[in-house]
Amino acid sequence: MEKNRDHPSPKNPTGDEEMAAEKLLKPVLQKPPGYHELHAPPETPNASSSTKRRRPPKHMIPASFYPEKKRQWSRCRVFCCCVCITVAIVILLLILTVSLFFLWYSPRLPVVRLASFRVSNFNFSTGKSGDGLSHLTAEATARLDFRNPNGKLRYYYGDVDVAMSVGDGDFETRLVVVGSTKVKGFVEKPGNRTVVIVPIKVKKQQVDDLTAKRLRAEMKSKKLVVKVTAETKLGLAVGRRKIVTVGISLRCGGVRLQTLDSQMTKCTIKVLKWYVP
Repeated sequence: MEKNRDHPSPKNPTGDEEMAAEKLLKPVLQKPPGYHELHAPPETPNASSSTKRRRPPKHMIPASFYPEKKRQWSRCRVFCCCVCITVAIVILLLILTVSLFFLWYSPRLPVVRLASFRVSNFNFSTGKSGDGLSHLTAEATARLDFRNPNGKLRYYYGDVDVAMSVGDGDFETRLVVVGSTKVKGFVEKPGNRTVVIVPIKVKKQQVDDLTAKRLRAEMKSKKLVVKVTAETKLGLAVGRRKIVTVGISLRCGGVRLQTLDSQMTKCTIKVLKWYVP
């Protein structure tokens, strides 16, 4: 009986044998890709593997899934953005205001005409013998007709500088007015009409004999060409409040005296280098 206790029978297997049998029965689990043991020694790279390029993983997370980093805006950039937005708003408000003003008031430029040109004295006196010059003495009156076509806007005219000339082409002679050439400014109400009388006095203005002879002949036949130019400042006002003031130039005439006896001639208005008929 003691011998059986010390030496187990071969029919009853020991614990080690049972564990070995279980290992054989259970399948061996494979390591997942990319798995590294914590206590494993570092691998030495092979020469063949170092030459090969590493391929990127097949499944990559797109950049849109990563959280965006907050951008830090500098003070200068914020200030520039605020200035640009403010300027844009001001420009839009200005355009809107001007558009509403034009739609409501429909402003139009004044209509100016040369109504008449009357000559009361037109004489030539001979100068020194042999110098080929004559002296012109003349008195004339020009009438300019101003009309305000607007129904709600006023016009303010500054002092008007007037210059006149007679003849055309090579025989054109500018009349030098004795004294002041300015006409006092005036106010024109909506729909109003104003006539400005411009007196002209010329005393002993030198003209060559050929020009004097032609001007004298044209004066008798009323074929003398007359031109009037004027410069002034035009102010636009709503009620009695001025809005804007611009400089304008007028070109009137270029017609013969016989034409002015029967009809008025419309003047051309120049505003900021643009001519408006």
